[in-house]
Amino acid sequence: MGGERILVTGGGGFIGRHLVNLLLRKGRLVTVLDDLSTGRMIEGESNVRFIVGDIADPAFRSEALEDCCALVHLAAIASVPRCEGDPSLSERVNQRAAINLFDEAAKAGVHAMVHASTSALYGVPEFLPISEFHPIAPIGVYGLDKQAAELAITSRDDVGACALRLFNVYGIGQPSGSPYSGVLTIFSERLRNQQPLTVFGDGMQTRDFVHVSDVVQAFSMVLESLEQEGTKSPVHAQALNVCSGQTRTLLETIEAFGDAIGVEPVVKFNPPREGDILHSSGTSEALMNALGWSAQMNFTDGLRSLVS
Repeated sequence: MGGERILVTGGGGFIGRHLVNLLLRKGRLVTVLDDLSTGRMIEGESNVRFIVGDIADPAFRSEALEDCCALVHLAAIASVPRCEGDPSLSERVNQRAAINLFDEAAKAGVHAMVHASTSALYGVPEFLPISEFHPIAPIGVYGLDKQAAELAITSRDDVGACALRLFNVYGIGQPSGSPYSGVLTIFSERLRNQQPLTVFGDGMQTRDFVHVSDVVQAFSMVLESLEQEGTKSPVHAQALNVCSGQTRTLLETIEAFGDAIGVEPVVKFNPPREGDILHSSGTSEALMNALGWSAQMNFTDGLRSLVS
């Protein structure tokens, strides 16, 4: 039972590729399960076993879990509009596949597992910055399905398990062609093409942007703690924020983009979109206290890398 590989579901995607690269640099063997709906193959890496398949298919899950000792579950339907438009697909992938995967992983000998959850579980913030003590009040299908998956992993007592609630992740490798891409990736693409930046509303809405390099470091640290200490790890059975702890309005972000690359962005204002959350910022004090993690990437450097 068990083995020495780490299974990264969704390992061909934006966050997944960064995490796989970090694990390889640490000398780990990695298995990736990805359906390539948004991700890409990882080629030329002898320590990566890449399986192209649907996370909701039990046969692919079983194959992927072979010889694995740990699991990082990133695979999901991350597009909120797509989940709202096809709730049965969201439930199939974001909820049932995740819950089944956790059960099957434990039976296969996996002794440490980390799940990529989301700050969307908090819904409309009642206070800022958002800590883990904030009420859970997800809006819509995506948030409800992710909540169910998070509850399934954080209630385990047989293996070391943790969920990480990610805030607005940005960085190199995030697809820019999709309308569901992160706002910073969309801005950087438009700046490179000398196109105006579209802002919905007055631009005073705030967000907490965290760089992908810091996010994958959080996954790595949590996984290592769970591997070493199991259910005695300080992060076991926890759902923890991963954020920068810094809040910026969209207009401040656009100004920072301009400063980073030496241009004067042109901004086009559109009416506000119904349902958009106006203000969001978090605190990762709990993860800092548990493992010493904090976001390290300077925001200006992160923006500069996007448009370089």
